[in-house]
Amino acid sequence: MKRYRKPHEALAVLKLHTVRVGGHGYYVDDLPYGREERNGLVAESPGRWMGEGAAALGLTQGVEPLAFADVLDGRDPLSGRALPVRRDRVTVAGYDLVFCAPKSVSLLHALGPTELASAVGDGHDAAVRATTDYLARAALGVRRSNHGHRLTLATTGLVGGAFVHRTSRALDPHLHTHVVAANVAQGVDGRWSAVDGCGLFAHTVDAGRLYHAQLRHELTARLGVAWDVRPNGLGDVVGVDPGLRGLFSQRSAGIKAYVAEHAGRASLRGAFYATRPEKDRTVQWEALVPEWRHRSDELGYDVGELSRVVGRGRHRQEFDVELLHSAIARRAWPDGTLARRDIVSAVATAHVGGARVSQVEGEVDRLCAEVRAHGPGGSGAERFSAPALSGAVRACAGELTRRASQLDLDRGDGEKPDRARNVGARAPDRPRRDRRSDDRGMER
Repeated sequence: MKRYRKPHEALAVLKLHTVRVGGHGYYVDDLPYGREERNGLVAESPGRWMGEGAAALGLTQGVEPLAFADVLDGRDPLSGRALPVRRDRVTVAGYDLVFCAPKSVSLLHALGPTELASAVGDGHDAAVRATTDYLARAALGVRRSNHGHRLTLATTGLVGGAFVHRTSRALDPHLHTHVVAANVAQGVDGRWSAVDGCGLFAHTVDAGRLYHAQLRHELTARLGVAWDVRPNGLGDVVGVDPGLRGLFSQRSAGIKAYVAEHAGRASLRGAFYATRPEKDRTVQWEALVPEWRHRSDELGYDVGELSRVVGRGRHRQEFDVELLHSAIARRAWPDGTLARRDIVSAVATAHVGGARVSQVEGEVDRLCAEVRAHGPGGSGAERFSAPALSGAVRACAGELTRRASQLDLDRGDGEKPDRARNVGARAPDRPRRDRRSDDRGMER
C-alpha cells in the first residue's frame, strides 16, 4: 500500500542513508582529534561504539579507524576473521542514522555559556542513546528462510559507531550525531548475518519523534527550558530568536531557494544533494565561534542573552491531549489504521514538555491494550483504527496527563532546580516498510 503525506509534512527528523562498501573513511579519516575550544567542546570528535552487538565483539572504547573498517567489511575487529556473512551479496556496508538537533539547540550548544553548552551536549547524547536502543529493539532484524518462507528474526543488538558533528556543511552551528549501524548482526539464534534494513527505514519517523521527545525531556530536566512544539512534533527552545535561527540555517535556505528556482520540479531530497557542498575540514572551531558572534552582532542579535532560556519551562503544560488526537489523524494510513510505530510517533509528539523513550512506550502499550479490550480495532498484525485509538485516548486522558505531571516532578535524574538557575547565571517484529517522508531535516 502506498503512503501519502500532505505537502507541509514533506520534510524526517531522523535521516537514514546507506553506507557503501569502502565508505567508512568519511567518519574516521582526518578527524581533528583533540581539537579543543574555549569551553572544552570539539567541532568533530572521535567516535564511540554503541550497541550490545558491539560489546559482544569486544568493542567498548572509542572507535579506532581500522576496527571500524573491519566491522563495516564484515570482519571481527579483534581476530580479523570474517564473520559468517555472505559478503558477495552485500553492497551496503552500513546504515547511517543521523540525529539532528533543532537549530535553537545547536545555537545554545555552540554559543551559550560553558555549562549551558555542556548540558545541551550531554542531553543530546542521552537522547541519541535512548533512541538508538529503541531502534535496536523495534527495528533491527536479520533475515532467515524456513521452508521457503522468509522470516525476520530479532538480534542480540546493534553494532554501531556514533560520531558527533557540530557544524553543517555551510559551517553553521548544527549539532548532530551519525550512528553508523554495521550491516551485520547476530540473530537470537546465534548466527551472524546481514541486517534486514527494511525495519530501519520503516521506523525513521517514530524514532525521530522519540529522539526529540527525549531531547526535550533532557534539556528541561537539566536547564528548565520551555519549548514551542509544532503539530509535526518538532520544536525549538523558547527564547532563542527565530531570526537568529534563520541566520544560521544557510543549508536549509539554499535548499528551499533551489526548489523555488526550479518551480517545484525539484524535490527537497533532490535539492538536498544538488546543493550539498563538500565538507571543509580545515576550518577550526576556534575560528568559527568569533565569526558566528560577529555575524550575530552585525544584525543586532546579542548571543549573551541565550542564557535567559534557563528556567522558563517550569510549571508549563507537559502533555497535549488535543495534539495527540491531531497526531493520530495525521499518522493514519489511507485505510484509517495505524501501526504501533505510528502511535509511538503520535504520543511522542504530544509530549510537548518532553518524555523518556520508556515513558512513551509504556503509554503506547496502555493505549493499545485499551483498544484491544474494547473490541474491534486491533488485529494480529497490530493494526489499530484511528477512531478506536481516539476513543482510547479519551478513556486514558486523565492517566496520560497525570503520568506527564509525575514525569515533570521526577525530572532531572538527580539534577536540582537551583543548578539550572546557576547555569544561566554563569552563562522486534518486522514492520512493514514505510516509504513516507516526514519533515526531513536538511541542514547537513
